[in-house]
Amino acid sequence: MIFRLLVVVFSLLLLPSCSDNGSDDYNGRKEVSIAHLKSLCRGDHYRIVEDMVVRGVVIANDRLGEYHNSVVVVDMTSGVEISIESRKLSALLPIYSEVEILCSGLMLARIGGKIELGAPSTGDFPIGNISEEMLGRYIRVVGVCEDFTPVVKQFSEIGVEDISCVVRFENIRICDEERGLKWCDTDENGEVITTDRTFVDSEGDTFTLRTLATCHYAKEVIPTTEIAVIGVIDYADNRHFLRIVNKWFIL
Repeated sequence: MIFRLLVVVFSLLLLPSCSDNGSDDYNGRKEVSIAHLKSLCRGDHYRIVEDMVVRGVVIANDRLGEYHNSVVVVDMTSGVEISIESRKLSALLPIYSEVEILCSGLMLARIGGKIELGAPSTGDFPIGNISEEMLGRYIRVVGVCEDFTPVVKQFSEIGVEDISCVVRFENIRICDEERGLKWCDTDENGEVITTDRTFVDSEGDTFTLRTLATCHYAKEVIPTTEIAVIGVIDYADNRHFLRIVNKWFIL
């Protein structure tokens, strides 16, 4: 037990501190937090020219199809979704892997109220995907987080500071109107489509859980009992919603 506690403490110490000033002793690069990195994007986009590095933990990838061409990395201050062109992100950037991100040359963009990280855009979209061939230049795995514990929150506590961060909701249930439904609907051609479902917590508040059509359990029926879920807070169309990661829902 003591050894496990020391591992957790050591892992936390490896993550960036909450200071926006960063430190300058990381192989000559300035180490900054994810919160500081995102603060640089004051407009629609920001091309990173500073020689800085961010360190965090991968908390979401494409292992179960919950994310497509992106991963989410979090530290003790915030989280950020990173656009990457690859069909094997679960192998390249496994969940719980500790990574360092060399930011110079990448692009931050404000998309639907959420700041994302990616490559400079070559088209109309604000950012592009980091190619699989270039991934090693910008992101590399440096370790494994032995014990990751997300913050437990109620629906009513979610705010702008939680966007792209991982949370745990406990004692929630699917709303009565959607009992017996699957995580995803199908269209008139029988194709699975990305679907929003409404859940209710112990205080009677509601919150949206979004499941992508690519999700491996999209056709499974949603549990009708109270569950706990772990996921990433997303934001679009002026509202927050949760995207479950790694099929973390507990009966």
